[in-house]
Amino acid sequence: MGGVRLFGRDDELKQIALAIQQTRRLVLVTGEVGIGKTRLVGQAALAARQNGALVVEASGLPLDVRLPLLPVIEILRGLHKALGQPAFADILSGLPPYALDELARLVPEVIGSRAVPDTLPAGEWQRQRLFAAVDLILTHAASDRPVVAVIEDLHWCDAATLDLLTYLRASSSDSITLIVTCRSDEAPLDPLVARWVEQARRPETVRLDLAGLTRTAIAELAAQTLDSRPHEAMIAELHRRTEGNPYFAEELLAAAIAAGGKQRDVALTREPPRPLAELLLARSRRVSHPARAVLAVLAVASRPISEIMVARVTGMATAEVASAMHELVDARLALPDSDRPELGCRARHALLAEAVVGDMLADERRDVHAAIAAALEAVEDPALSAEIAGHWSAAARPHDELRSLLDAAEHSHRLRAYSQAADLWQRAAGIAESLPEAAEKGGVEPGWLRIRIIDALRACGRDLDAADLTEQTYARHHDSASGALVAAVLHRTAEHRTNVEPRAAYALFEEASRIYRTLPESAEYARLLADHGRFMVRDGHDRGGESVFRRALEVAERCGAALEAANALMGLFYLAFMRGDSSDGFALLDRARVHTGSGPSTELHARVDIMIALAHSDALLNMGQLAAAERVAREGLAQARRAGAEWGQDGVLLHTTAMEALLELGLVDSAAALVSDLPDLPDLPPTMHDWHLYICLAQLDICRGAIDSALARARAVDMLGLPGPRLWVYDRVRALTPVELWADDHTAALRRVEQGLALLGGCSVEQYCGELFALGARAAADMAETGRARRDAEAERAALAATDRLLATLEQMRDRPFTDHPFLATTPGDRADWRAELSRVRGVPDPDAWAEAAGIWQRLGRPHRSAYALLRQAEALLAGSRNPATAADALRAAAEAASGMVPLTTAIHRLAQRTRISLRTVPTPAPSESPVPPATDPYGLTNRERHVLKLLARGYTNARIGEELFMSPKTAGVHVSNILRKLNVANRAEAAAVSERAGLTGPDI
Repeated sequence: MGGVRLFGRDDELKQIALAIQQTRRLVLVTGEVGIGKTRLVGQAALAARQNGALVVEASGLPLDVRLPLLPVIEILRGLHKALGQPAFADILSGLPPYALDELARLVPEVIGSRAVPDTLPAGEWQRQRLFAAVDLILTHAASDRPVVAVIEDLHWCDAATLDLLTYLRASSSDSITLIVTCRSDEAPLDPLVARWVEQARRPETVRLDLAGLTRTAIAELAAQTLDSRPHEAMIAELHRRTEGNPYFAEELLAAAIAAGGKQRDVALTREPPRPLAELLLARSRRVSHPARAVLAVLAVASRPISEIMVARVTGMATAEVASAMHELVDARLALPDSDRPELGCRARHALLAEAVVGDMLADERRDVHAAIAAALEAVEDPALSAEIAGHWSAAARPHDELRSLLDAAEHSHRLRAYSQAADLWQRAAGIAESLPEAAEKGGVEPGWLRIRIIDALRACGRDLDAADLTEQTYARHHDSASGALVAAVLHRTAEHRTNVEPRAAYALFEEASRIYRTLPESAEYARLLADHGRFMVRDGHDRGGESVFRRALEVAERCGAALEAANALMGLFYLAFMRGDSSDGFALLDRARVHTGSGPSTELHARVDIMIALAHSDALLNMGQLAAAERVAREGLAQARRAGAEWGQDGVLLHTTAMEALLELGLVDSAAALVSDLPDLPDLPPTMHDWHLYICLAQLDICRGAIDSALARARAVDMLGLPGPRLWVYDRVRALTPVELWADDHTAALRRVEQGLALLGGCSVEQYCGELFALGARAAADMAETGRARRDAEAERAALAATDRLLATLEQMRDRPFTDHPFLATTPGDRADWRAELSRVRGVPDPDAWAEAAGIWQRLGRPHRSAYALLRQAEALLAGSRNPATAADALRAAAEAASGMVPLTTAIHRLAQRTRISLRTVPTPAPSESPVPPATDPYGLTNRERHVLKLLARGYTNARIGEELFMSPKTAGVHVSNILRKLNVANRAEAAAVSERAGLTGPDI
């Protein structure tokens, strides 16, 4: 027993150990069969032995005739075995003759003699002598160490044993502890045992009523049994069905292993294994026939059910049902509902219910299910519809099931439980499509059911499920249904394909619109137009989108469709901002909010509320109001969370808006906290609906210095191959190009920018592209500087050619990306970065241009962008001066602003180290790996000069270089002069910068 591992019983073990240590007289452990009483006391006994206690164990037996004092006999035999014959004989030698006689009556083979005949008249004094003898031998055994007597299964003990335990509890020495176990579900419990247990309820008794294990403990038990932790769904099912009973859990797991082997995704059997079922059923067969009939109803119902309901199902009189329920409760087969007694009783255990149901004949089960469904329907509570549908399904009554499923789905929909509604409608659609006569009788069109399912799935954020069902529905209904249904199918398919096939989406929107124009105007038509307009705007067709939005608003208002009107107003809100009219934009947004307050509670209502928050927060982000954008995005997330759509497509966009605002503010930890509850996200590939979150996480990785992780995310998003719409192409290019820049893959970054600009030219998204030009110029400048440092003329020419292409593209766009716009706050900063990067491309870095850029970003409240510009300003100042002090202020300001941005902070500290500029209180980041020297050195440096250059790059003086390399300061100075000449630079700081770009120094030097 001691080798069995316990789960979830640490507190109980500690309580027993403390009771033994304090020599508490009695520890009473109770609980149902299989709950772990024997394991607990066995582990406690093992621990007591290891701590030096003398432990003896005994138990009652389920005999038809209870043998007197059987556990006491076991205790005496166990004492003899534990002590050994010599020690046991020593104890016997100290006992009085009467005690030896009494003990010899019980265990003559242990005492070594037979009891002499009594010469005194029989009476109660004989029992007293026996009890005193047992007490004496235990007391003598406990003279030098504690004695622990474990008596299991008290419920099967005789009256004499109970009396002896009472005697020992009251009069034994302070070194004896009794540990007694008793079933709490034994029925009927012997009245003498019940009275003994009741009398044991006193303050000095340590009472442990074992409950079921927690879900965590059940998970640990399952993991040990299966050799790996199973899926959470299986753990939940195992805990629900066993209610934490470890024996039941082990039996279910054993049956699962027998059926499928030890594996993480092993499935539990639907019914309990036969031995366990027989154990559970044994007592149910001892109750009366009416009680068994009531138990069958409780088992099939699988929940508390009232006496009146049972009477309706069984046809029994209410008084007869009440009597049967009392009998079941007394037999520990049923349990009254503790929270709401008016609900009646339930089967005592979930597995008991399964065993009872499994013991019924199939027709009998179906009849009970049907009777329960009819009885529940009579209550006329819509909240019971899903439960009723389950009973009709088990009764094999699909027509009735379909009706109940539809009622249940409508009820869930009214409560905005859209995920549950979608699942219920899907079940209903399955019946309607497989049984056309049932659908026709119920007036159900399966195609429209699918439309409702798609809308509900999108409302609760289950976008992937919605996408799959949309394509299935398109394949099934797009050419075989009525006009309105075909239009609705085309509409949902177009929405889905805007992410994956933009050109196909246009055709689908147009075809759906054509069909709607042949039908009476409707809210569905207004919704189609608003969604079509939104896609056009995302794809850069603002002018065409505006006319569609206005048409959508007109149709919605004529139809009295408030939510569809709000949908259209949001599109006009965005276009007003793009025209530069923010006051008109916010007025339109307010109108949209008024409409949502007056519309009905539908899945569109939930989506529109979230979309309003998304549109508002995105507008604030573009206008540079970062704190307000983050606040509004969080408010929208709270709405999405209430609808269960926190991680749907719109919920993801709210997350990324809030994260981008925080990252731009330099609040990296706050941005990370927004997604801290997604530990599995890095292990999952992105999808067409959540890739925005992945590119935001890549930006977060960059800030933390996790370049490889950021690159992995970027590649994963690229692998999706998403074509559009164009505004989302811009989002990907803008977010992923910096990843490649910080990874020093300038060629890939430049290629991404040029490909993006080629796709975005000629549409309204051009005006967003200032940052793309600045990023492209940065990539070209890095290429040019690296090429010059390595004397790679071809690389430098490629960088200059790329710059010329960027200039030509900017000219084709008529300088729109750098035209100031009230809705695009970052345009002045992007323009300043572009101009400053161009000076770097040409090899004449302009500190004034970088100072201007830093000032703009500082005014816009974007510290990391300002820090980058300040770093470039310091480099430009150092390139044009022999005095490092000229760059000190810029570099210190850069270090302060770069807080939270690891690669930027690292670059700043590296430059400060090379130039021996003190950054004062700014902490130094962890050192990064040095670049590996190239295979060839274009400058012809000697090996000695490269050693000197490495120390020069660390900011060493000539004197310190001499000390390090065992040469005089004068010789070190000669090497430094030769290095400056060969590198064609004016000062030590420039030499250090060239050595870093060209990779002239490294760990192997």
